[in-house]
Amino acid sequence: MNNCMVYFTTPVDFVFESLSIMKAVFLSALIALFAVSCEGVHQYAATIRPPSYPLAVRAPFSSYWLPHNQLPGNWPTFWQGTTKGWAGIVRVDNQAYTYMGNVQGLTGFIQVAIQKASYITPTQTVFEITAGPVDLTVTFNSPVESQDLERQSIPLSYVFVSAKSTDGQRHSVQVYMDISANGLPATTSKPPSGLSLLPQETSKSGKFAEWADYAQWGNAVLVTSGEATYLGAPDIQVRRQFVLEGKLNNTVDPNFRCISCDFPTMGFAHDLGSVADQAKEVQFVVGHIREENINLMEVAQKALWTHYFADQTAMIEFFFGDVAYAKSHAEEVDNKLLNEAFAEGGQDYADIISLSLRQAYGATEFSGNKTHPLLYQKEISSNGNMQTVDVMYPAAPMWYYMNPLFFQMENGYWPKDYSMHDIGSHYPNATGHPDGVQEDMPVEESANMLLMVANIAFNPKTSVEDAKNYVRSHYPILASWAEYLYFNCLYPVDQLTTDDFIGPTQLNSGLALKGILGLKAFAKISELIEETNATQFYDNAVASFIPIWYNESLHTSGTHLKMEYNVTDGYQFKYNAFQDKLLNFSVVPDDVYKLEAEFYLTKEEAYGIPFVFTHDYTKSDWEMWTAAAFGDASPTLRSNVIANMAKYLRETPSRVAFSDWYNTATARHNGFQCRPVVGGHFALLARGPYFG
Repeated sequence: MNNCMVYFTTPVDFVFESLSIMKAVFLSALIALFAVSCEGVHQYAATIRPPSYPLAVRAPFSSYWLPHNQLPGNWPTFWQGTTKGWAGIVRVDNQAYTYMGNVQGLTGFIQVAIQKASYITPTQTVFEITAGPVDLTVTFNSPVESQDLERQSIPLSYVFVSAKSTDGQRHSVQVYMDISANGLPATTSKPPSGLSLLPQETSKSGKFAEWADYAQWGNAVLVTSGEATYLGAPDIQVRRQFVLEGKLNNTVDPNFRCISCDFPTMGFAHDLGSVADQAKEVQFVVGHIREENINLMEVAQKALWTHYFADQTAMIEFFFGDVAYAKSHAEEVDNKLLNEAFAEGGQDYADIISLSLRQAYGATEFSGNKTHPLLYQKEISSNGNMQTVDVMYPAAPMWYYMNPLFFQMENGYWPKDYSMHDIGSHYPNATGHPDGVQEDMPVEESANMLLMVANIAFNPKTSVEDAKNYVRSHYPILASWAEYLYFNCLYPVDQLTTDDFIGPTQLNSGLALKGILGLKAFAKISELIEETNATQFYDNAVASFIPIWYNESLHTSGTHLKMEYNVTDGYQFKYNAFQDKLLNFSVVPDDVYKLEAEFYLTKEEAYGIPFVFTHDYTKSDWEMWTAAAFGDASPTLRSNVIANMAKYLRETPSRVAFSDWYNTATARHNGFQCRPVVGGHFALLARGPYFG
């Protein structure tokens, strides 16, 4: 292949299923210092039928999934389930086979290829497919670059299609891929637009707006190497031409029309020539590009990649040409994570991790600049908030955030004395809450912030000097949150927890524990910068609070801790004890770990343990936090949580991206999907021997 590339882009109307201020610190030891040691490249890859296969999952608007068992004959979707017109066809000796998508209107000319196998790693999804006497390997690779902000800032994914003969004969093979504009509702209010071979100026009217969770500005791209033939035209016309001729006529339909009017489609065709038993491969790139990607207090922020590349053409060319590194690094990431996950929890845990990494990273994207990179997260599926503290917190075992809420709360955009909940009601608008109106979770978010700062400061990968500088730069506001917790956390009256769907609770024992652990975190943070008076004061507070908390929480039977002090029964996972273990606080009494672990096992159902007594559902992130916290006291609890969660993945009838909220008796998801909190599934690895 030559280095020249052709790429189609679409204006805002064709952004279909598209594809803190905070200095991003990817300190996860889970993905750092890669050491390839496995006997086989994908020795522990997941071979299960997942709820939904991750395909191109790179950013909030580049999140494509397959909620079916087979890639051939089924359409991929955007994360929320809307069909993506993304098709793949291969011709073998003039016979056409669909290897991706459900191509219509070509009956008699095209067959559906046969999927033989699939496997999933943390960064890749691979399908083995048979098309007559030729085997295809279709690989979807969404890079995870924890130590390389330049590469991680690029909102694109790779697709590789390779072909080889299976019968000892040579065969004529052509490979085709397209994307069409059928992802947006036909009722879109934007004016109709056409297709173009070259980048177009994006629409200004839709900037920073979404339609059914799609970005309404920017360019959707499909990229391949320059020797491919291309065609931009109605979907039936493009696909028919390839099926009948094995090539496209290098033209673009100039007619403007609505999205659902003869679905405008962009297609590429590669002629592999004569294929024998040595595989030949073609490469595609897909994604969604927005040069200005975040609205920060009504000021447009440029995507971080714009500070590394002159324009989107340069960025695309770099990414396309970076393929050798991308493949090699993906294997390193996959090998390290799969080996360590298998060592921690067997194949079931390796399966869980394989379906968690891209989903967690895929909710984020960068703006800022090289000196101050800014990482933003969308609260996918639950409400679309930006930088929701209690969504970042569950994912902390995977990566630790240097939190963006500091900017708004230290600069007069937040009027209250506890931490704010998020920096904007809907992504990508970080417009804050200067009026103080938000979903208040005062103890929850204040403690979350202190604990996440401690996660950064005391992370083994953070230098002592960096930790001190970071803490000093935000110490006044950290002190204000600690003061709030001191007066409010032991008896949290009428407060929401992160589990807001169960409603406000009175004197919630788990929330009180979180607040106490937050105070301990502040004591340790103060000690780090030699604020000895604060250290002594808050250490004493924790020492006095814990026995009160224990006595108020303990059930009269002595078998477990209650959910609320003032009730006679009922339980809720004390998942925040994970931070006690992770940060080596030794605040929670030892007997709590034993009695809680034994009690939780009495509530076990087919697909897990309900995390709260009021409902027959669980949260997968909190289950894994609980397994990591209480697993020392009960290895059975630890192994059962892993096994039941993996069973849920294999058997759930809900074909959505990994749901963290599901019914433990039926395995049906309860409404959340594709959320970044699946980073919490890394809790066992964060506590394991690999972290330090």
